[in-house]
Amino acid sequence: MSNANLVDEALATIRKSIESTDVSGLLLVREDLQAELAIEAPTATPVRNRLNRIQGNGRAHSWYKLVPTTVDEGLFLGTAPSKMFFEKGGLPDATTPSYKNVSAPYTAIGDLVTVSFQDQMSGATYTDIKKHQIKLKMVNVARGEEWAIINGDSTVDPKQFDGLLKQITTNTTDLAGVNLSLSDITNMERKIVTRGGKPQAVIAGYREAQRISELVLGSFYRLTQAGAGSMSNVPAGVAVTAWDNVFGRVDIIGSEFLRPEGIDELAKLIVLDDKTVLEDGNAVQMVDLMPLSAIDLALLGSAYRTLVCEFTVLMLACEAFQGVIKNIGTTEPA
Repeated sequence: MSNANLVDEALATIRKSIESTDVSGLLLVREDLQAELAIEAPTATPVRNRLNRIQGNGRAHSWYKLVPTTVDEGLFLGTAPSKMFFEKGGLPDATTPSYKNVSAPYTAIGDLVTVSFQDQMSGATYTDIKKHQIKLKMVNVARGEEWAIINGDSTVDPKQFDGLLKQITTNTTDLAGVNLSLSDITNMERKIVTRGGKPQAVIAGYREAQRISELVLGSFYRLTQAGAGSMSNVPAGVAVTAWDNVFGRVDIIGSEFLRPEGIDELAKLIVLDDKTVLEDGNAVQMVDLMPLSAIDLALLGSAYRTLVCEFTVLMLACEAFQGVIKNIGTTEPA
């Protein structure tokens, strides 16, 4: 048998176990693989990113909340104005402020990375598979926390912490399927300001965020040009990411975790005061017993395992400084 026949026979044997595809114009050169893999999925966590974070201790986080005294003159920290005036040498008719103790247990939220030895070795000259998977899982856990900050409900799952929609009960408005208007938001802000808060942000689903932008821009044919003191036409493509009204400026934050629900596509919206600073922190903040971390576990067979997790809880120190508008309707598709 000639050498040529031996080569052909060997190639025929190889083709039985290796699939090959003919490519015209193929260049026999090394592929230039990009080190970072493309992530074709949502990665944004806008609410989580803006909230203040503090270090926690113990099995649960506990705090005291002052309950304002309601009198004819308004809300006060104990003594009413009419009781503050007193005779020379006397004492005011004082009222001691009352407090409520609030406690919330820390919750564990995380994800697991499992990478086989072979996968790690196979990618050694391309990318660190284990490191890449840890990075992806950290993004995923952060998004899980983002969802829980809005939708967490310990009555549905005791392992979850209660989110904003669950904890906010004082200031709520039910639109009963009516379309959202700007006055709905300012009315809610007025409730919050009356109780001592200062609205800082509106968190809405993308449909409602779009409507707010269109409502604000639709109210003006021309805007004052900043610094010029004159009027200017509104260019195409303007979007509203912050809105100034009589109660101050609020950021407009679009969230994928406030989706319309039910056959009527009803939605919810949150008015948030997360910046007002109190004695022990912000009105809304995350308390971390352990921040987002990667912990290597014992080997499972021939695979690396890493736990990506955090122990945290949402602290709504001033629930009365927040508001929820629910059952928002629309005439447009979601």
